[in-house]
Amino acid sequence: MKNKEKDIRFYRTKERILGAMTELLKNKNFHQVTVKDICEKAEISRSGFYLHYTDKYDLVEKYQLELMTQVNCLIEENVKEKRSMEETLIKLLYFFLNEGQLLALLISNKGSADIQDQVKKVLQQNATKNIIPHIDLPLNNESEKHYLVIFFSNAVLGILQEWINTGQKEKPEELVQMINKFIPYTFI
Repeated sequence: MKNKEKDIRFYRTKERILGAMTELLKNKNFHQVTVKDICEKAEISRSGFYLHYTDKYDLVEKYQLELMTQVNCLIEENVKEKRSMEETLIKLLYFFLNEGQLLALLISNKGSADIQDQVKKVLQQNATKNIIPHIDLPLNNESEKHYLVIFFSNAVLGILQEWINTGQKEKPEELVQMINKFIPYTFI
């Protein structure tokens, strides 16, 4: 029973830390947030923080890896079930609204360029694996394929950032409808 209680406390402390970082990023830029700020907001000791993370960068990296694993699973599941790109994008946007609030803040204008670059790399990997093979567009060489991947990843990240920075006013379905207007249907 004691181990189970420790596990629950460990998990709750981790959740409090992530919640504190989320709340802090609503009012501060990532570079302004300190471990002390996180601990005060989470109402935990610094040693409690350091049981989970070495610093705020480690916190963000581990959180992002966990979240990106979930995102990759969601994308792969949609590919296996042969869902449309639109359905997949809508699911991803709802996922960010519900599960990915911290990541949304980290890729917003309050976030970090390093984190944005990491997200861009994940988007590029997903585009290479899950989008490019399904595009009805003649690509003459690897260079064209590379730049198409860059185009998609930057476009998606840019739209996500603007949506987040402007308060996510549009519903995911509305945002996806706009994306469909911007990208010719022969692409997807």
